[in-house]
Amino acid sequence: MGTKNIHVVIMLFSLIGIEAISVQIHATPSEGILGQNSLQLRCSYTTVTGEFVTGVNIQAKINGQFKNIATFYPPSVPLNATLTTNGNYLSNRVTLINPTSSSTNSAVIQFSQIECEDENEYMCQVQYVGSGGSETSNSGVANLSVTGYPEQPKSEPVHIPSTGIEEGNNVVFTCTGNVGKPQGKFRWVRYRRNSNGNTIEETSYESQNTTAIEIPANCTFHGTSQLTLKMEQLDDNAIVRCQVAYQDVLQELYQQTNPINVHYSVRNVEVTKSPNIPIFTEGAGPISLTCTSDGNPFVINTGYTWYKESNTNMPLGTGAIYVISNVVKTDRYICVAQNSFNGQTFNMNNSIHIQIECSTIMIPILVSLVVILDVLQLGEIISLYILHKKGIVNIKTGKDNKIYVGVNSRNT
Repeated sequence: MGTKNIHVVIMLFSLIGIEAISVQIHATPSEGILGQNSLQLRCSYTTVTGEFVTGVNIQAKINGQFKNIATFYPPSVPLNATLTTNGNYLSNRVTLINPTSSSTNSAVIQFSQIECEDENEYMCQVQYVGSGGSETSNSGVANLSVTGYPEQPKSEPVHIPSTGIEEGNNVVFTCTGNVGKPQGKFRWVRYRRNSNGNTIEETSYESQNTTAIEIPANCTFHGTSQLTLKMEQLDDNAIVRCQVAYQDVLQELYQQTNPINVHYSVRNVEVTKSPNIPIFTEGAGPISLTCTSDGNPFVINTGYTWYKESNTNMPLGTGAIYVISNVVKTDRYICVAQNSFNGQTFNMNNSIHIQIECSTIMIPILVSLVVILDVLQLGEIISLYILHKKGIVNIKTGKDNKIYVGVNSRNT
């Protein structure tokens, strides 16, 4: 075609008003996940008759300006797509794909590894020859965000005080760690347990705040949360758990305390007897009395002391079990239990009544003995009087004197 004909064609396109090339850019998906994940940044364009693409640039916003990070070529230009100097940070983790059609096609950056710096604004610029000579057409802006998954909290929750916790103390628990991006939070759960380690009560604390600081290098947020609990007896052997909630979904990412040791004073003292009957016969035995209690630390065997109510100044003995070998009198037996912690000593007591009743067989025997003794005493007095009259026995009375003295053993 002659030079005049070329000028005529260009002038004709100018008069007709051919539209500029159509360019679009989008990320699929629009939200990348930190790590080894697939993502495409695709620049698509459509030409019209008379427009010839000479090159495609995908740009990223660097220091406030859009700069080329990758250059692509149409099929008519036998060159491979390349990263620019500004795009070298993508090396070894992207694949560049040139357009394969001269009319409707796409230039693609295929990610295999997503990093935090990939979160950015992107544009696409297409260079072409049209009716007005060399032209460029730009796409709109595509935003690519990068999310980071949370991780298990760094360590088990720290609590202050860490030792010597008493019933009534306020204990502050602190949990820290990666809560992900978008920012997640920590959720607290207290598990009260029995002495066998079985959960008897579970309480969730949803309203505790999680403060977070963005860590750009890790594309995530570092979170901190605190929980304050007033310790009770039931919190002895309890576990407190800190668990990550990400995008309103509870994750299997948590740390928990070791069983918490909560000291509390001795209480719930009980005394039982064996055999467990209401009334015992005088002289019966043995009767075993057993004392039990609750406390932390638990009451050791020597922490139990026994008394009679009729004489509380004189302890009967120590130990959780006290045995009465031969009961002869109705009385109340008292058990005093004692435990100590943090320089303090605590006491609590309880008692049991032991009822004694004389045997019905023994009553007539006792009466008979009293009668016999009375008769013997009267006979002795008469005999002594006769001996006194005969001069065999001299009877003297008065303080500290025997009732009879000077007995002549031969005459007697």
